Amino acid sequence: MVEPIDLTDERYIGFADLLDHLHAQFPGVSRDRIARIIEAENDAITGGFLLVVPAEVATGAIEMLELSTARTLDDGEGVA
Repeated sequence: MVEPIDLTDERYIGFADLLDHLHAQFPGVSRDRIARIIEAENDAITGGFLLVVPAEVATGAIEMLELSTARTLDDGEGVA
């Protein structure tokens, strides 16, 4: 039997950690189905809003925005 998750003192749990644990607890259910259930529960609680992201997301977003801004300026579409 799989040990239950003790979330008493936790505010967050990693998606992959939760997925692994639930799949171990319910091996007859596909990982894809469990992932969809986790996502649906998250949407029900948060209203579908993305509230927390890894800090690396900000770095990646900045890089993408800098690239797209540079391309726009190169194409002459930027504001002078």
